[in-house]
Amino acid sequence: DNTSLEIYPTQLSDEGEYKCRIVVWDNTGNSTEPSVPISKEARMMLKVNVPPEKVEITHLTSGRNLSLRCKSEGAKPPADILWTKTSPDGVETEIPDLSKTREIEPAGELYDTAEQIFYQLQENEMIAKISCVVRHHNTNTTIYKNITFVSPAIQNALKVTIQRFAEPVLYSSIENQDGQDNKAGLVKISADPGIKVPYNTSVTLKASAPGVFPEPRYLWWVGDQTGIAGRELHIDNLEEDKSYYVLGENPLGRVVLEVPVHITTSDYSQWNDSSRDGDAMVTDTTEGLDTGAIIGIVIGALIAVFFIGFAVWYWTIRDGT
Repeated sequence: DNTSLEIYPTQLSDEGEYKCRIVVWDNTGNSTEPSVPISKEARMMLKVNVPPEKVEITHLTSGRNLSLRCKSEGAKPPADILWTKTSPDGVETEIPDLSKTREIEPAGELYDTAEQIFYQLQENEMIAKISCVVRHHNTNTTIYKNITFVSPAIQNALKVTIQRFAEPVLYSSIENQDGQDNKAGLVKISADPGIKVPYNTSVTLKASAPGVFPEPRYLWWVGDQTGIAGRELHIDNLEEDKSYYVLGENPLGRVVLEVPVHITTSDYSQWNDSSRDGDAMVTDTTEGLDTGAIIGIVIGALIAVFFIGFAVWYWTIRDGT
């Protein structure tokens, strides 16, 4: 009953002709005659199919003219390539076979397939998502590689959103090389050592947008000061609460974040001013007075002056009489 051959996992080297042979002994029912071997065999050709190992898409642009190239590597037999375009409302249509060139190159026992197309964006196409669809029918494999072209003019029509610190802000991604749509990333702010610091502390604010393509540009400012470009903003010796702003933008959109930084010590007088001159140490240990104490001292002084003046007047009148 052990007549089956199992090959697992299948390798490309397993391809070839396989033969199953069966031998039986037959003496035609006569026990006095010697048995005669009877042989039968069956043959089968095994073909091993290999799905694409890698798919890449590259492009060149010149105004509204696009040159797109998609390459499938390491397949057997060669993979098929077609191009589709997806409208902003999600409708996918195949791009006609116009101005296409296809190349199939052997790579050992496997094949690389490359196809290049030329496409012109229409004047009303502000966003164009184009996909290279690689299909390998023998292994039932389909791979999508997407690239989206965005008109620079679209950023002028996008709304600038203001968000408080530490709240997530959606930031769209325009290219995806992993076969799945990544519709949004997050703009994040980090503060070193933090957004609540002691008086006279230096703070570094850093902006980042993991997974966003193209990488955003950043511009920092506070109040009416001139903006500072870059990922990081370094603040020297912070003396009061302030709100800092950062603009992040790429061709698809822009966001503005407000980053409030707070002083945790409101009574600055507890920070003693100490200095050393030769062997002498001078330390200012004056304790700060609150507003209520100062008002009380002033009122007490006025009352004392009144009674002293009254006493002087009284004794002057008395001595005169």
